[in-house]
Amino acid sequence: MLYLWIAVLVAAVIIEALTADLLVIWFFPAALVSLILSLFPVHPLVQVAVFLVLGLVLIFSTRPLCRRWLRNKGEKTNADALIGRCAIVTEEINNLLEQGEVRVGGLCWSARSAGGDTIAVGEQVEILEIKGVKLIVKK
Repeated sequence: MLYLWIAVLVAAVIIEALTADLLVIWFFPAALVSLILSLFPVHPLVQVAVFLVLGLVLIFSTRPLCRRWLRNKGEKTNADALIGRCAIVTEEINNLLEQGEVRVGGLCWSARSAGGDTIAVGEQVEILEIKGVKLIVKK
């Protein structure tokens, strides 16, 4: 059983490294405990039961906390950083004609009005969301 638990330890690390989904890694400590149990005269079914129970307990008790902790701390990156910023209309925004452009952060973006209203050149708008490569804006 010793070699089985070593194989499970190695497999858990390799699979987690390939997926990075925080699912398999919880079986690493469970396999470690089972490996330690295999060094003593403990029945193999007890080792397997400890492995399964401890692995499931770790998944359901600590995985949500770790996922929350690893999640982005609210700092927006890339295009998402544009949401909430102000932009200047450089080409009239007209949803019916599927035209419109704004300048924000030194770059020009295609834009559409959130309410469907026409927005004239030179107006200041707020960026509400990004749909594909278009900014959805409002006055």
